[in-house]
Amino acid sequence: MILRSLLTIITLSLSVNIFAAPNIVVSIKPIHSIVSSLTQGITDPKLLLKTNQSAHHTHLKPSQLSLLNHADLAIFIHPTFESGLTKVLANFDANKKLIIGNVENIHLIHNEKHEEVVNYHLWLDVNNMQIFAKKLTEKLTEIDPNNQSHYTTNLDKLNKNLDKLKQDINQKLSVYESKVLASYSNTFDYFTNANQLKKSTNITNYHGERLSIFKMLEAKKIMKNTQTKCLLTTIEVPKKRTNSLTEGLGINSANIDIIDFNTQQGSGHYFKLMHNITNKIAQCLR
Repeated sequence: MILRSLLTIITLSLSVNIFAAPNIVVSIKPIHSIVSSLTQGITDPKLLLKTNQSAHHTHLKPSQLSLLNHADLAIFIHPTFESGLTKVLANFDANKKLIIGNVENIHLIHNEKHEEVVNYHLWLDVNNMQIFAKKLTEKLTEIDPNNQSHYTTNLDKLNKNLDKLKQDINQKLSVYESKVLASYSNTFDYFTNANQLKKSTNITNYHGERLSIFKMLEAKKIMKNTQTKCLLTTIEVPKKRTNSLTEGLGINSANIDIIDFNTQQGSGHYFKLMHNITNKIAQCLR
């Protein structure tokens, strides 16, 4: 009888913990990875945009809308970045969403020529992810105070891993500090700035801007005069266009997936992504 009572108490206790764990939804894979590290052992966050769905243009399926409807907390980069979700974000409960681009002390890069244009590829700076992780821990503790100690422990572990990641990236790229690279757009600015890489030019002002003949010729002139060694592009840029930009200049190119849909999601994804980007840039600068 006593044993049965104890088993009942344990079962009820476990049930309370399971149902008390917050239901979290995250828009894109790199951020989902950071959230997964913080919630490890407590709850498994859901990834909203899978496969190659673009945050800029996507239309949510009923199953994705259902995920958001049942979320205790939904995490997004910014309505400008997830422009395909603008209406969804506008109608979402303010107390149940966390916009990373609005987090205090997050470093945002503005366009040099158009100050109002903000670059929201902010996860490419590890420092931003540490600031976000601290804010998220505060938010999680607020909505799930019973697991405060677990969140704090996970944050300490994550910060140590992110510090090591920064050290590893710096160590690998520091040998190329004298080499010059160019970027097709401003997408890589967070990464290049954080790692003190020399950049000759951003060929287009922002991600998605049309490339004119004038800009192409101007970029080729700048890359030649600065002895640029490497051109960074994202996977949306056609190989034919990259070849036109590097033709006759002897410049290497690196076509990089900044979200990496092919790597398995989870706490290890962000670290694999950043190491992959680092390795590709290092190889391009050789």
